[in-house]
Amino acid sequence: MRYYPSSLLESASWYSFNDTYVEKSKWYLPRQSDPSILLPSESPDGRWHLFCHTWLGIHHFVSTSGLNWKNDGPLVFFRGHSPFIYREGKLYYMVFERHDFKQSGKDVTKNTSSIFLSSSEDLVKWTDPVIILDSNKISLSSYRMGPCRLSRPQLVSWKGRYILYFGAGECRMFDTGQKTAVRFMYSESDFIDGSYKVRSKPALEVDPDGEYRNLAVGAVRIYPCADAICAVECAYCYDKEKNRSRSMMLLLKSGDGITFETIRVMHTQSEEGFASRAITSADLKYMENENTWYCYYSANNKERYYPFVRESLGLLLGRSGVI
Repeated sequence: MRYYPSSLLESASWYSFNDTYVEKSKWYLPRQSDPSILLPSESPDGRWHLFCHTWLGIHHFVSTSGLNWKNDGPLVFFRGHSPFIYREGKLYYMVFERHDFKQSGKDVTKNTSSIFLSSSEDLVKWTDPVIILDSNKISLSSYRMGPCRLSRPQLVSWKGRYILYFGAGECRMFDTGQKTAVRFMYSESDFIDGSYKVRSKPALEVDPDGEYRNLAVGAVRIYPCADAICAVECAYCYDKEKNRSRSMMLLLKSGDGITFETIRVMHTQSEEGFASRAITSADLKYMENENTWYCYYSANNKERYYPFVRESLGLLLGRSGVI
């Protein structure tokens, strides 16, 4: 993967590809969350690849355009959540989360989750996943007596070490019931399969007095650059005027991969339409031949398919200056 200068991302002007989704979830699989995209130049067959999850588990889609997606084969991992694809040479690694339901009575702290690692040469056949992080061993995996939950893991290679980022702790929005992460954690290792040393202090956490993440940190997608680590955060804040929660996409930047500053607001949830309830996650790719950033994001609306809500994929495009 080529690392581009962070100025290329900071200078991008963002606009919606269209006024609606680019991929709508099926009626029987209403949630289509946490996209992880591979460009044709990154894939083994020259096609676009999309991994995401529904309530069943992790799904694999392919496309020739990046706009019209076709389901490719059976479920990848049953009950898997939040897949992320990291490529090293000709080998592809997938990290994902799976949570257990060991609830005893009303004690939800018995609910735990783990982060798994699997690899593939063709994005079709995957090795048996192995656990690389366990929520039982991370003190910050619970929030206000909630479940011990890890979420949205992702791998990057940075300054000679492997960094595994992940969300920790879970909360619900007071009005919509949307679940999301309250902390964003940093861990590192000399080897891709661990062991990972988890930093005791979160890289990001709820800031009650802040403007953007005073309710939750939400999903954070890392994008390593040549001179910094950037990120897109789907943060949650309180809208005083309308007495409701609101989500937005923020562009972040860090010089050390641990301390992040907010650069700008990239996008906010809509009042109506497929993204009117919450923007839940995002993935970021750069098409050098088009000088354009592609930001795919999952979002949901108020349409409910009990006990789920309708969640689909939207697309933002960012036009940058010259490298």
